[in-house]
Amino acid sequence: MLYVGVDAHSKTSWITVMDEKGKILKREQITSCRQDVRRSLGRYRQPIKAVVEASYSWGPIYDWLDEISDDVILAHPGKVRAIAEARIKTDKIDSETLAHLLRADLIPEAYAPSKDI
Repeated sequence: MLYVGVDAHSKTSWITVMDEKGKILKREQITSCRQDVRRSLGRYRQPIKAVVEASYSWGPIYDWLDEISDDVILAHPGKVRAIAEARIKTDKIDSETLAHLLRADLIPEAYAPSKDI
């Protein structure tokens, strides 16, 4: 299983891919579009579990992750902040923190409605 943390924004996003032992396999900034999500994650043949924090621009990236991942979780931003409060906060670090929390099964979930809704 691979664990993917995504710090999503409307123009660019950070993606961190981590294995079951916590080793970072990839960390990169991508353009927030379907093609870049597929390019970044499409080469992996292992099951993928991904997390994106609920924010202004979570919807499209959640759907794109759902197309190529085995499971996608929408993280509750307030509760994640309480767990992972950090003195140094960057998008790059946030994507890594989300991947670590996902790997440890510590993501407080928010409701993610289906595409139809």
